Amino acid sequence: MIQTFTLRGKFLVLLLFCIIMMVSNTDNFYNVKIYGHQFTPNETANFVGIIGQMQAELGLVPVNLENNNVSLAQNHANKAASLLTPRILVEIAEDNPRLAGDLRSAIIQLQSISSSSESQVKSVSQLVSDLNERLGEDASVRMAQVQPTSSNFLEGVTKLLGNIFGGSDKEGKDQNTKLEALALANVIDGALINYGNAYHVGFDMTNMSNMVMIGNSSSPGSMVMNNPATGNNSGPSNMNMQSMNTSFNNMTTTQHVSEKNMGYSLVNMSDYQSAQALATKASEIFNTKLKHMTMSNNNKNVTAFVTHLDNGLTHLNDSISKKASPLDIMMIVHTQIHPNLLEAFNLQLRK
Repeated sequence: MIQTFTLRGKFLVLLLFCIIMMVSNTDNFYNVKIYGHQFTPNETANFVGIIGQMQAELGLVPVNLENNNVSLAQNHANKAASLLTPRILVEIAEDNPRLAGDLRSAIIQLQSISSSSESQVKSVSQLVSDLNERLGEDASVRMAQVQPTSSNFLEGVTKLLGNIFGGSDKEGKDQNTKLEALALANVIDGALINYGNAYHVGFDMTNMSNMVMIGNSSSPGSMVMNNPATGNNSGPSNMNMQSMNTSFNNMTTTQHVSEKNMGYSLVNMSDYQSAQALATKASEIFNTKLKHMTMSNNNKNVTAFVTHLDNGLTHLNDSISKKASPLDIMMIVHTQIHPNLLEAFNLQLRK
C-alpha cells in the first residue's frame, strides 16, 4: 500500500511539473544581445552559454596575475562581473543559493586585487578553479532539468509517462545535444564580439551581412543561406555545405578588401584575451559535449558536418592565436562553424 501511494504521489508531482513547464514556456526569457546570429534562442542554452563565458573570463584572472599584470586581471574580473547580471544570479540561486552568494563575493574580491605576489596567485588560482568547477556543475544541473518539448499536452504527458516507466529518452538526449550546440554558438558569438572590440572594428561581427566577401568568379552564388523568414532548414533553401566549403577554399579578395584587412590594429589586449579564451572554451564544449554525440535525425552526413565543425573550431583557435584580421575570423565562423553546427545538430533558424 505504501509503495503504491509513493508511486502515485511521484506521478502526480511529475505530472504537475509537466503542466507547469508547458504553461510557462519562456524560451525568449534570455534573448540577450550576444545572440547575434539567426539560430532560434533558448533560455537554457543562453544560460549555459553565459556560464561558459563567465568561466573563461574568470580563468584569465590568475593567468594574468602569473604574468604580473594586475590591471588585466582586474579587467577580466570586471568582465565576469558584467556577465553576472541580476537575472543570471537569480537563476543560479534557484538551483544553488550558496554558489550564488559565493560567486558574488568572490568576484568582488577578484575585482579588488592589488598584488601579484606568489601567495596571491596561488590563492586566486584555487578560488577560480573552485568557482569554475561549481559553475560547470550548475550548468549540468540546469541541462538535466530540461524536459523534451511537445506539440500538445497529451503528447507531453505520454512522453513523460514513457520515461517514468522505462521508456526511451532519445528525444530528451537529442534536445540536450541541441541545447549544448546553441550554448556553443553563444560562446562563439562572445568570441566574435570581443575580437571586434579588440580591433575596434566599429561593426557587429556576429552579423553576417557585415562580412565583406567576394567569391571566386568561377563559382558565383556558391554560398546559399537558409531563408531566415521561414526558419526552415530543409529542402532547396538549405545551406549548400559542399559549395560553401569549396567557395571558402577558393576565396579571393580584391585589393580593397586586402587593404581593409591590413587596416585593423590590435587596440585592446583584454578583449583579445577574452576572444582567445572563448574560442578555447568553444572547442572544450565541442570536444566534451558534442563531438561524440549523435542525433536521431537519420542524416547520413552528420559525421561529415561534425568533422567540418571540428576543423572550423581548430582553424578559429589557430587564427586568433596568430592575430588574423577580423574579416578572416568572421569568415571562419560564418562559413565553417555556423553552417556545420546548424546541420550537424539539426538546429532551427529564427522565424
